[in-house]
Amino acid sequence: MLALNVSVNLGTARRGVRELGQTDEGRALFAQRPRIDSASVDLAALGRMPDGTLGREYIRFLTDNGITPDVFCDIPEVGDERAAYLVMRLRQTHDLWHVVTGYRPNVEGEILLQAFTFGQTRAPSAALITSLGTARYFALRPRHYARVRQAYRLGLRTRPLATFRWEDHWEKPLTELRTLLGVS
Repeated sequence: MLALNVSVNLGTARRGVRELGQTDEGRALFAQRPRIDSASVDLAALGRMPDGTLGREYIRFLTDNGITPDVFCDIPEVGDERAAYLVMRLRQTHDLWHVVTGYRPNVEGEILLQAFTFGQTRAPSAALITSLGTARYFALRPRHYARVRQAYRLGLRTRPLATFRWEDHWEKPLTELRTLLGVS
């Protein structure tokens, strides 16, 4: 399934590399290639941070949901090292997107996060998951269509998360970070 996801989004990743390469944040990201996994981030230290900080809430999210960031340590083979890094980075920060948006890791929350992600990245897989998930999950819940539209619009107006340096903000209160990013 991940190989299909990477294949479907490869054009978007390559476009992202071109677009991000034109920004200071994007150039820094590609030069430094930070990672969010247990080899690169002291997850235990994040867990000791005060409640409400990005680091503490990220660890709480991982623990509460039985998730580890290490499932996305490998850089996928796509024939373009910067596009491959971008794909990996987006995978490694997916759960941080959950934390900052407040979308839970259940069916509804994943559909909403994919709508948000499509607003941010225009990734075809995000559009597909949003469309199919909405048709299937929300078919009997018409009022939820508005939430999908709202998530997409939030993705459009939120600061680009693909180049955001999460590593520099672990100690920041989540409420302050949401304001900084335009997630409200």
